[in-house]
Amino acid sequence: MELRGAVVRKVNVVLLVVVLILSLFSSLAYGVQKAEAASSYKIIGYYPSWGAYGRNYNVTDMDVSKVTHINYAFADICWNGIHGNSDPTGPNPVTWSCQDEVGTINAPNGTIVLGDPWIDAQKSFPGDTWDKPIKGNIGQLIKLKQANPSLKTIISVGGWSWSNRFSDVAATATTRETFANSAVNFIRKYQFDGVDLDWEYPVGGGLAGNSARAADKQNYTLLLQKIREKLNAAGTADGKTYLLTIASGASPSFAQNTELGNIAAVVDWINIMTYDFNGGWQTVSAHNAPLYYDPAAAAAGVPNAASFNVAAGVQGHLDAGVPASKIVMGTPFYGHGWANCATGGNGQYQSCSGVSNGTWEAGSFDYSDLEANYINKNGYVRYWNNTAKVPYLYNSSNRTYISYDDAESFGNKTAFIKSKGLGGAMFWEFSGDRNKTLLNKLASDLASTGGADTTPPTVPGNLQSTAKTSNSVTLSWNTSTDNVGVTGYTVTYGSTNVNVTGTSATISGLAANTTYTFTVKARDAAGNVSGPSNALSVTTNPSTGDTTPPTAPTSLQVTGKTSSSVSLAWNASTDNVGVTGYTVTYGSTNVSVTGTSATISGLAASTSYTFTVTARDAAGNVSNGTSITATTDASGGTVSAWAPNVSYKVNDLVTYGGKTYYCIQAHTSLTGWEPPNVPALWGLK
Repeated sequence: MELRGAVVRKVNVVLLVVVLILSLFSSLAYGVQKAEAASSYKIIGYYPSWGAYGRNYNVTDMDVSKVTHINYAFADICWNGIHGNSDPTGPNPVTWSCQDEVGTINAPNGTIVLGDPWIDAQKSFPGDTWDKPIKGNIGQLIKLKQANPSLKTIISVGGWSWSNRFSDVAATATTRETFANSAVNFIRKYQFDGVDLDWEYPVGGGLAGNSARAADKQNYTLLLQKIREKLNAAGTADGKTYLLTIASGASPSFAQNTELGNIAAVVDWINIMTYDFNGGWQTVSAHNAPLYYDPAAAAAGVPNAASFNVAAGVQGHLDAGVPASKIVMGTPFYGHGWANCATGGNGQYQSCSGVSNGTWEAGSFDYSDLEANYINKNGYVRYWNNTAKVPYLYNSSNRTYISYDDAESFGNKTAFIKSKGLGGAMFWEFSGDRNKTLLNKLASDLASTGGADTTPPTVPGNLQSTAKTSNSVTLSWNTSTDNVGVTGYTVTYGSTNVNVTGTSATISGLAANTTYTFTVKARDAAGNVSGPSNALSVTTNPSTGDTTPPTAPTSLQVTGKTSSSVSLAWNASTDNVGVTGYTVTYGSTNVSVTGTSATISGLAASTSYTFTVTARDAAGNVSNGTSITATTDASGGTVSAWAPNVSYKVNDLVTYGGKTYYCIQAHTSLTGWEPPNVPALWGLK
């Protein structure tokens, strides 16, 4: 794992200690905290099953009034009758028979099973009766949900220690089917609202003994598509909407080893583990979860400093095609420590020769422990890195350096979530913040300002013409602003709309000596559209008398394709005056481009298209065409029905009224925006 945090944060406790600590819980009483109105941003907290052991942190200790979802960690995968990870290099090289709340079960390879049956579903808590079928932590979660109807619980599968069988599960249609069916069975039986896959990591980067293969990149998508198919069918039968999420790595390698854009189209959201960028496994002190890149870290030799920070991790997901609204940003309720660090820079970015002590394990500190015993106490002085926007501690006497997050750094991170239009925050994990300092900060910052974005961008200003020919007009305008972010602009003239991403556009294919009136509107990711700019009338130049067409484009080739798009490239044409652009034609559709490449989207899967490319000049002369035929890839899964309150991105496919539509503009759907009603957002395939 490039980001080693799960090594120290998601270690599954050896179950053999159960007998030694049962007496700690026999006299505890359990109260239930009532949830308030949930935030429109997602606030997702992990509860680790082992919290109810030596940490003495129980399900009912969680303040569920501050969260929207609880991820229960972890369930595991049954394989050859056992689960667990026997890899001796791992943190917990133990295996167990596959069991449910009753005892050992016979399950096919790829079945989701309880990770720790005793604490998960067998232990009796106060109020449990002997004949209650599901007790343990899961029984307590069920009670919480009954008392808090808006609270959602999700079973998280895998984690750092138990990701060893994901590659095997994803590798075949049979095991994908088994896993997906077992996900439905598990959430129905144990009354969860969804399933979260924590595969660390596809293709490589996890424990040395994990199954792994290059095809994990594609197989992960196939596995998630199969789970989504089964969850949708179960939800229809049960009258519910079941959730599907993943935990993702924040490093560039995770984006390279997965099809994040395709995954985002399948899952409800992605929890990025934007922490554990640095820790005691390194010999130079740095930050657990820096918000921004600090060049001083790179200068000091901190590995991958430019990409191992929160902002870079989020941007990597955005660049890979994940809509901002489907990104839930990870925040840590803990810190990492180094020992024997040089005193320069108050211990920051210094050479260290060991791992510090910790709250429960070496090198890892719960935030509540830092509050009580370390922050400006016992020789530990708090410092602030104003570039990375995180605090750190250094004790010059014992030369211990600790990187952590506090309310100030969380304020910067919640502001970042809002500025990027992200879906919310996730944290690992509840027991690290017993005083609720960090949880309260997340809740207060995200509680009242989330929800569907209904604020349109400002009107583009100063629309003007910067150039024109006999058949084209070049326009520019001032940048619009938006509460979340402008995603593009639409230039309108007559009944024609042209979508662009920048603040300029060349509109071609116009008639000579003709007056056109242009306006520009800005749009955001939620589909909000600004009012029109000032109207600008421009008359194209008279015809130049040039009657010589450009030469035909040559070397037309297919450079890439998906189930809904084909990418083309060709060599430039020449002209006696100058080529102004190209037209790609397929069927009755024409697409105008200015360069020598184009990606044609909104196509049908497994369909053959013949594309013809012609060049044009300023006088409107058109070259001979060059043609090529390409067949789109097969669809990776069924097309989902359109639904409100879903974030759609360009080229997403939906069905509505028995017809298939493709998304023209990224937006979050609302009731009344059904595809036939909003041709600006949806095109009929």
